[in-house]
This record gives sequence, structure tokens and C-alpha cells, in this order.
Amino acid sequence: MRRKSLIVSILVLVLAVLFSACTPDLSLEPAAPQPAETDALTAPEGDQPSGETNLSAPEEETQTGLKGQIQIAGSTTVQPLSEKLALAFMAINPDLVIEVQGGGSSVGVTAAGEGTVNIGQVSREIKSSEFEAFPDLQVFTIAYDGIAIVTHPDLELPSITLEEAKRIFGGEITNYAEVGGPDADIIVVSREEGSGTRAAFDELVLESSEPELEMTETALLQQSNGQVRTTVSTTPYAIGYLSFGFLDESVNLVEINGFQPTVDNVLAGNYPVFRPLNLTTNGDPDDLSQAFLDFVLSSAGQQIVSEDYIPAVGEDAGYVPPSDLAGQIQVAGSTTVQPLTEKLALAFMEYSPSLVIEVQGGGSSVGVTAAGEGTVNIGQVSREIKSSEFEAFPDLQVFTIAYDGIAIVTHPDLQLPSITLEEAKRIFGGEITNYAEIGGPDADIIVVSREEGSGTRAAFDELVLESSEPELQMAATALLQQSNGQVRTTVATTPFAIGYLSFGFLDESINLVEVDSYLPTVENVLAGHYPIFRPLNLTTLGDPDELSRAFLDFILSNFGQVIVSEDYIRAR
Repeated sequence: MRRKSLIVSILVLVLAVLFSACTPDLSLEPAAPQPAETDALTAPEGDQPSGETNLSAPEEETQTGLKGQIQIAGSTTVQPLSEKLALAFMAINPDLVIEVQGGGSSVGVTAAGEGTVNIGQVSREIKSSEFEAFPDLQVFTIAYDGIAIVTHPDLELPSITLEEAKRIFGGEITNYAEVGGPDADIIVVSREEGSGTRAAFDELVLESSEPELEMTETALLQQSNGQVRTTVSTTPYAIGYLSFGFLDESVNLVEINGFQPTVDNVLAGNYPVFRPLNLTTNGDPDDLSQAFLDFVLSSAGQQIVSEDYIPAVGEDAGYVPPSDLAGQIQVAGSTTVQPLTEKLALAFMEYSPSLVIEVQGGGSSVGVTAAGEGTVNIGQVSREIKSSEFEAFPDLQVFTIAYDGIAIVTHPDLQLPSITLEEAKRIFGGEITNYAEIGGPDADIIVVSREEGSGTRAAFDELVLESSEPELQMAATALLQQSNGQVRTTVATTPFAIGYLSFGFLDESINLVEVDSYLPTVENVLAGHYPIFRPLNLTTLGDPDELSRAFLDFILSNFGQVIVSEDYIRAR
């Protein structure tokens, strides 16, 4: 009975987050047609732009000027997330030190309960025996995490049922041929006992039905998610399980009950193996810990959470994706927004199989014109709408679906010191032509840029080249490219090249350049440090038609914004 009640409690918690009718209404509210103004990314609803963009959490949510030390220990799954959150909080509280250590979920509970740390990390439900030992424990759920079953990269299995997963890890199924795979012995890889991931997996898989099973005695036990991933990826015919935050291309994902282990499928209630990620204190938190927990559960903190996990706090307003839509939606415009819209469209069409959403590129100017002339239902625009465009199409409605940073990048063999925004302007404007002028090597600068009409180019021109007087134009010698992908390839293969890319296109093939001493990261944008960012918009001519409105509602719900947060900064 305790097993069943735990599963029910987890479901209730997630549903409460996803479908609470008590949260604010997220019905469509188009952005005001005032291209010169940009709302703060995390400003409370109803606030007006102040002339300065404040990307940190609202003032009433985040304290600054704190001094002292916070000790955190416990789950190795929660540890990287706590470290990321701690770095963001310390960035706005330079005199505060937050030390984060691992040790496992059981260590997190005990250390918090005994008062040897301020906050314990626990990647599972707190056990009744732990509450008996430490009756004053306070538990704060900061995220939800899926647990994926993974195999060696050369081993692809058909979809298995939850019952088959139970019998594989319980040692009853010992050959892959029994579940439609190759004729080969199964090598099970598992976390050690005491791990939060192991406890959650045992509860959700091995104890999911009667009779309950225990982990097979032949399992190769590992001390962290990282070790599980390495062992599975290097051991032929191995199968294991990982927290969503540790998934990468080194392992294959296994479908359960016909569904891939993805955030979308967890949110839709299709994927069955997920758990809460908790922070815990012994009694009420002390002042510093309370301030940190307030930050973690604020919009800024949950934005950081959403990069790898499912936020525990969101604005869903009882939203349920419609399942009976039929027809077609035409979308065109910005090549930056295009991949994001395609991903959102695929997710939305899963709920309404009779709906077809066609997404094309063409550039931001094409998106505005096509929407304004009514040749598409929705236009994609990766910049502010220009005054001249509102004059040509005065009925345009604009919906900001995400925010995007623009990073300055160089050839992988070229590492520059931090540059100022003014130096960036003069580099791309052709006034600085040798890297030695900014502390780099004695070599001519090769500028790589997007073509005119590109949303990325328009945003970069406005945010960098026109950032101060006198305004500059892109260097006449710049190598012009037709997409972010082409810019990345050109910079990565051209010695001494420098260019700029949307955050969503960054990878290890190029080097990142600090601007005003800050790297181009989501955390630095949210903290108000990194200066080059822009809105990603969808636009319609007048009020959206019924199908377009349903799609936009989906995009601006937590369902859609979780997808947005995989590559960009959430608009909500």
C-alpha cells in the first residue's frame, strides 16, 4: 500500500503543478505593438517597461546584499542543479558563499536532520522512517525528473512495457530475445543502494506491481549517474537507467509503453518513470537558506531548473492541449525561429493527429510580410517588429514566445580575452581590424555575418552596431552567410574568423567570447549581465484564427515553454 500511495502522491504533485486552476490565466495576450519597448523577461504581469531591461527575478522574489555561508549536501542527481542555482544566486550576492557536496539522498536527509548542513538534497520521496527519525524535516520540491532506461549505443530495443522493464532489472528476463531484441545475455547496470535514483527506480519500476522484485544480484553497481552512463556506453549489451539530466548521445534510449523518455511525454502523462527532486531542512530554514529557497522557486530559479528538469513551479492555469483539432496552419519566416517552431509543431500535432502544421523559413522580413499579407497564418520574427512594418500592416498582433541570446564566437584555435560591447561594435563595424588591438594575436580579423534581412543580423545590428553613438554599419569585408548554421561552419573552418550566433546554435566547434566580462549563457542573461539578447516572436494579422490561437496557447503554456527552454530562454 505504501508503494501505491507514493506513486499516487507523485502524480498528484505533478498534476497540481501542471493543471492547478488556481494559477494565473495564460490565455493569449499579444505583445503591445510598440517595437521600441521590451518588457523585462521576468517582470510580474502588468508591470510597464522602465527603459532598462532587468533580467533578474522580480525584486520581491530575490534578495541581494546577503552575507554568510550555506552548506548543502546529499543527492548526486540534485548536486549539479544545486550548484548551478547556487552560482546564479551568488552572482547577485557576491558576499554569500554556498558550498554544495554530494553523498547520496540518504546522506542529504541525515545531514539536514542532524544539522550538519543547512540544506539536504534528496532525489526521491522522504521515507516514513526518515520522518520518524527527524520529525521536524521540511521538504521543498524544486523540480521533477524523469528516469530513462538506456542501452549500449549499438543495442537498439523495441518498445518494452513497464512490466518487462521490471522483469529485466529484477533478473527474470535474462536474454534480449525475450523482449524482441538480439539473442544476447542482458548485462544490467544499476546505481548502488542509498542512491536517490536507485530508490526512485526501485519504487517506480521494481515495485510497480505485485509481486514486487529486487534488483538482480548480477547488476553492475555504480556510484553515480555519470558512472552508469560510462559503463552502459562502453559495455556491449549493457542496459541501465539514468536521470534525464544525464542523457546524451553516448547511449540509446528505450521506449516504455510506446513512449520515449522525454519531458514532453512526462508532461503529457505518457511516460511513467519520474520523481520529485527535493531540498530539505530541519525545521524552518534559517534566513540565508530561506532566501536561497525563495530564489530557487522564483521564476528566475525555475528557468534554470527547466534547462535540464521539469519545473516544480509554473503557470499552467489548467491548460490541457486539445486533441480534436483538424485542418492546416501555415507558418513562415525567421530561420532562427523555424527549428523551434518545428519542434513545437511536432509536439502539438501529437495531441491532434488530424492537424497539419507546415513550417518554412525565409527570414524575419518574410515572416512579417507573409503574415501581414495573409499568405500564411503565422509569421516568425526573430527581432522586434519595425515601426515601418507596423505602418504597412497596422493590424499585426505579436506574441513573444522566447528570448534568445546572441553569442560572439571565434575559430576554435582563437581565444580572445573579454571584450567590451564597444569593442565588439568596432570589430564588426570594421574599425578594429587586427586582434592585437584588443589583446589578441597579431592577425587580421575576418568578420563573418548573417545576410541583410536576417532576424539575427537585424538584432545584432541594433544591439551591437547601433548600441552607442556614432552608429556603425557591418564591415564591408564581412563574409555574409544565409543561416546560423552557415555562420557556425564558416567560423569553425576559417582561421582567425569571428562571427555571431543564436544561443541555440552554439556547440563545441567554436569558441565563445566574453562580452563585458560575461560569457554568453542563459544564466548570465537572466542575471542581467550579458547584454546581447532579443525576443523571438510569432505574429498574425489581427486576431489569430481558431487553429492558430490553439497552437499559440500551447506554445505559451508550460508544455510549450518547457520545449522552448531546451534551447532558449522562456517567455513565461
